[in-house]
Amino acid sequence: MITENDDSQQPKNLIYIITFNVRATKTVGDDGIIPWINIARANEEILNLVDADELVIAEKEVSISIDYPFERPETFFLTSPIGFTRTHLLIAIREKFIALSKVQNIEIDALDLVSLDVYKTDSGSIEITLDIDL
Repeated sequence: MITENDDSQQPKNLIYIITFNVRATKTVGDDGIIPWINIARANEEILNLVDADELVIAEKEVSISIDYPFERPETFFLTSPIGFTRTHLLIAIREKFIALSKVQNIEIDALDLVSLDVYKTDSGSIEITLDIDL
């Protein structure tokens, strides 16, 4: 039986995908846009992040699940009185990756964040999963 507070067992609907495009400092391709952001170098690359301050999630609380490349997946929660921008989400994800990489001894230098899949559960909770590339 599913309890009211057990969001992990309730069906989820993909409501949108948040992308991370970075203006290349050295021209790459025709438009100079890279369609991902490196997690380890996010502090530097965030300066060239397209639409960095756009409010991409209006809800005040989200859960973010990180599984790849870690042996022990982890979910953490973020709250914000105004919702979340790409910058806000990226900083929180980067900090969590750094902390997890130290505990689980994983090298994150080659990991790129391509997008975030944003789901809404039947109870209205917002859950985010990461699309990571090597």
